[in-house]
Amino acid sequence: MSPHDLLTTLISYVLQSALLLAVGLLLPRLLRLRHPALLLAYWRFLLVVVVLLPVVLSLSPQQAPPPIFAFEGLTVDAVVDTLPAAVPERTWETVLLVLAAGALLGLFRLGLGIIHLRRCRSSATLLEPLPYPVEDVRRRLGLRVPFLVSQDLPAPITFGWLHPTVLVPPAFCRLSEDAQEGVACHELLHVKRRDWPMTFVEEVVRACLWFHPAVWVLLPKLALTREQVVDAAAVGMTGNRRQYLDALWQVVCGSGSRASLLAVPMTGKSHLFERVALLQKEISMSKSRVICSVVILGALLAVAGAVGAAVFSTTGAAAVKAAEKTEKPAEMPPRPVAGTKCDEITEPVAVDKVSPRYPEEARKAKVMGTVVLDAVISEEGVVDQVKVVESPDEQLSEAAIEAVEQWRFDPALCDGEPVAVWYKLTINFKLQ
Repeated sequence: MSPHDLLTTLISYVLQSALLLAVGLLLPRLLRLRHPALLLAYWRFLLVVVVLLPVVLSLSPQQAPPPIFAFEGLTVDAVVDTLPAAVPERTWETVLLVLAAGALLGLFRLGLGIIHLRRCRSSATLLEPLPYPVEDVRRRLGLRVPFLVSQDLPAPITFGWLHPTVLVPPAFCRLSEDAQEGVACHELLHVKRRDWPMTFVEEVVRACLWFHPAVWVLLPKLALTREQVVDAAAVGMTGNRRQYLDALWQVVCGSGSRASLLAVPMTGKSHLFERVALLQKEISMSKSRVICSVVILGALLAVAGAVGAAVFSTTGAAAVKAAEKTEKPAEMPPRPVAGTKCDEITEPVAVDKVSPRYPEEARKAKVMGTVVLDAVISEEGVVDQVKVVESPDEQLSEAAIEAVEQWRFDPALCDGEPVAVWYKLTINFKLQ
């Protein structure tokens, strides 16, 4: 891919993602969606759509009319043409190296988080005997998850997938029974919902796509909404909203920063205000409103995706119909190379074609036209001795010859026998 096409594709992707993200963030406000469970599913869906939909649309066959940048035929490709030309190839290599280095650094940080939590778990001691509120919550949820006391953690966290564990600091043992019940409800509900694997996946996405604005905007919303979902379920289990708020306050104010990227903690001072504010409200949605909201959200996101594809999709190489094809000679049959006379001669048939590369300078100069070539198609179907018969530009001629020499044919037949022939090939270069 040439630097021009790479930059065009990148700008197109950014514009489509930005449009989807802007619409996706605005929709819950317009529809007044506050139900945490519905919002959690929606933020996850939006993240997938914003990151992947422009890629899927760019890879799909482009048989639609050329995209319109909406003002006097201006396209993304044309905008790129106005930028300073000839960005050194090393620049693109540097960009790719920076993206890869950032992803590797993020994954390395995740690895350190896993190692840290495993060490915390291995050095922790089993909480025995379990306080009655904790044992009661485990019984009601049908879980046998161990509670371990770790000297290295400032707050309760859930860690692990196949064999989850709740790690608590020593201060947990000094909390009131009501606070212990609230903390146990919160952490065990994370286990019940299998939130740790989902948190791990989100952090992998954050590491690999650290440069994508949607990741930095939507992942914090996912984390907050997940905590709000668990908060609501915990209040439902304890049956005492004030008691749970007190437990939340004690744990948050008594802890420092997050223990690890891979922990699913009850703490999080940056989200405390939103969580408390939601807990003080009664949020409910009827089944019919949930269904209606889902349909509206899906439909509007689909419209936004379609608009983005139509308005901002790249013309790039796909819009260049270079090499439209070659074809039969205009009113001239194949001519045997040796001058052999044939009672019946068939035309060679192309079985393997290589599309010509549209020369960058010709594209910027908007040079278009038809290149007519005269070439020998050998008995083996190989193209040889290519000559230019007609061409609007020397660069187009060179590109056409370079491509045609790689073609393969079923050879022409002279009275049933393969024969080398002179054959006219026509290639159209056209910018849409």
